[in-house]
Amino acid sequence: PVLVNFCRREQGLIVAKGNPKGISSISDLGQAGIKIANRPDGTGTRLLLDRELEKAGLKGTQIEGYKQEFRSHIDVAMEVLSGRVDATLAIKPVAKLLGLDFVPLRWERYDFLISKEHFFEQGIQFFIGLLHGPQFREIAKKLDGYDLSLCGKMVFPQQSKLNKEE
Repeated sequence: PVLVNFCRREQGLIVAKGNPKGISSISDLGQAGIKIANRPDGTGTRLLLDRELEKAGLKGTQIEGYKQEFRSHIDVAMEVLSGRVDATLAIKPVAKLLGLDFVPLRWERYDFLISKEHFFEQGIQFFIGLLHGPQFREIAKKLDGYDLSLCGKMVFPQQSKLNKEE
């Protein structure tokens, strides 16, 4: 396979504007009266939440809404915006888009895994080329919560190894 970096993005807790429940960490999710929206099992965000809950000594079953799963970052953030839940784990750009507050937890890498058989196809190469384009870079600079400093760089295999195998 070929691994190409897309970005690093900031993950954290999305809470209502003004953070009325005073949520400042994962451990606060275990407080009585706090309800969350969750991402599906197996997603990177869910894996991060489960790991952070474990580090905080909490079990998902202790948290109201833990079993309530939503497909995307925007879907869980809409639950916060509507007032149906108090917090959710998602990416910073979604919080900014909806005018919600954000409690940062960590940065994560987001890479593309492309099979070697398809890597040199015209569509794939066009897409990777767009990642280096000035228009894309200008738009990306405006997105708070993304770091595109490595965007479009081949992570694996190294360029020299890929050329030798052809």
